[in-house]
Amino acid sequence: MSERLSARMRALATELTTLRVRSGLTTRGAARRLGISSASLNRTENAKREASTEELGGMLAVYGATTDDRRAVLELAGELPVPGWLGMAPDPAALARFEAQATTIVDFAPTSVPGLLQTAQYARAAQAQSMAFGTALEQRVSARVGRQAVLSKLSAPEYVAFLDEAVLRRPVGGGVAMAAQIRWLISRARQSNVTVRVVPFRHGGYRNPGRFAVLRFRKSSPLVYLEHEGSSGFLDAPEHVELFTAITATIASAALDHIDSVNLMTRIAADHDRS
Repeated sequence: MSERLSARMRALATELTTLRVRSGLTTRGAARRLGISSASLNRTENAKREASTEELGGMLAVYGATTDDRRAVLELAGELPVPGWLGMAPDPAALARFEAQATTIVDFAPTSVPGLLQTAQYARAAQAQSMAFGTALEQRVSARVGRQAVLSKLSAPEYVAFLDEAVLRRPVGGGVAMAAQIRWLISRARQSNVTVRVVPFRHGGYRNPGRFAVLRFRKSSPLVYLEHEGSSGFLDAPEHVELFTAITATIASAALDHIDSVNLMTRIAADHDRS
């Protein structure tokens, strides 16, 4: 049975592990330099133990943390007791790390193609709507496209994306770019671990709470990721996971199956070609 651990504590554990590995230190070597046992460090890196302020300071020094690294670690450590983790901008760094650890990801996208399935051209057009330009825009696009490697790795998660038909009809980046995006969705849907399902207009209304994803893990409790302008983040309470699991079931009942979804996407791509 998975053990419930807060999203913040898990994110902090991953951040500290990343810094140690980047420094070239083994767990044993780092523990020796920090003056703690290897078992204690292992528990900290597995989010089973909360490091003291002194230990965190030592880790940041021993691992050669940058100013940005220090800020990220201290922000996480300062809010560990609080359940959930909201108030972030969309696509927080922790999301990519949780995606890399997940065994299954169910993604609901009512207004835009999910980040794990976007082409670079679509991502660039979508990010431009957030007033990102120049270097900042390209960094966001690169980060978003880079996340997609998780779907092709050896131990890739099972990924299911539910899209509203409106996502496919709206020509983000223009008709040519949108046709290419839809054909990319179709090619991704041919992967054994990827399923794309569309909620068609003809279904009428259905329960739509906005963009969210439910991530499940082999040894840790599930998380819900919410993405809303100015208040994205994670929910980790069991009742929230149950709520969004139930919402997913209602969306699934409204969506076309995999084959019919691919057929609909093929027709919509042709419509964009003609536009």
